[in-house]
Amino acid sequence: MNLTKTHVPMLNVSVTPLTTSEVLDQIRHATAHAEKLTILAHNLHSTHLFHTNDEFRQRCHEAEVILVDGMPILAALSIGRLRQRRAPLSTLHRVGSTDWVRSAAALPGIERIVLLGGTEAANNAAVHAFTRSSAAQVVGIPGDPWHDTDLPVVAAQIRTIDPQLLLIGMGMPLQERIAAYLRDVTDVPVTAAVGGALDQVSGTQSLAPRWLGRTGFEWAWRLASDPRRLAGRYLVEPFQLASTLMRRSA
Repeated sequence: MNLTKTHVPMLNVSVTPLTTSEVLDQIRHATAHAEKLTILAHNLHSTHLFHTNDEFRQRCHEAEVILVDGMPILAALSIGRLRQRRAPLSTLHRVGSTDWVRSAAALPGIERIVLLGGTEAANNAAVHAFTRSSAAQVVGIPGDPWHDTDLPVVAAQIRTIDPQLLLIGMGMPLQERIAAYLRDVTDVPVTAAVGGALDQVSGTQSLAPRWLGRTGFEWAWRLASDPRRLAGRYLVEPFQLASTLMRRSA
């Protein structure tokens, strides 16, 4: 499959529009051939970081796959395609981490998985949730509280476990920085930054119905579930992003 990134008009980022089944195909291929594959995702929050954080922007350039994790990204892509007289992408190309992580854990060839992130209790709950749906050995490494001095120790743990799949749920832009470091110092084939997916799969955070994501209103569900943490991201950041993009296009 061609993993050439596609430019997103107006937002000036690049993504790899894949469906859930195509994401799983890429993971299956990478693990079968021991190839390095880093999976990130773009939504409006990451788009804002892309334009304001140099290190995060570099991590996006380096990753092989950047999924479309947000209807605004998908809508901008589709507008660009319509301008080129091409059919818009279907909502199946809007793929959040919770849409694929459990299926990936159950793929043939995935024998060992590391879940990095969350408090000890949240991480244990995530390990338990993944173990219920996967025959793989699932090992958890808590990441809250986190100190960068922990990285060499975490890397040594991961090398000892030798997983085929590393899922990092630490929030942006920290998880992307950790993913890049661990990719360089371990032999893990597939490393993915999955945000709150570990907490959502385990039930530590509420998970919006998956159909809601395809309507473009999952953000409202998440905002209502955790207004203190997410108000700035959903109610302020989009205007900051618009201001940034307008200044750069002027």
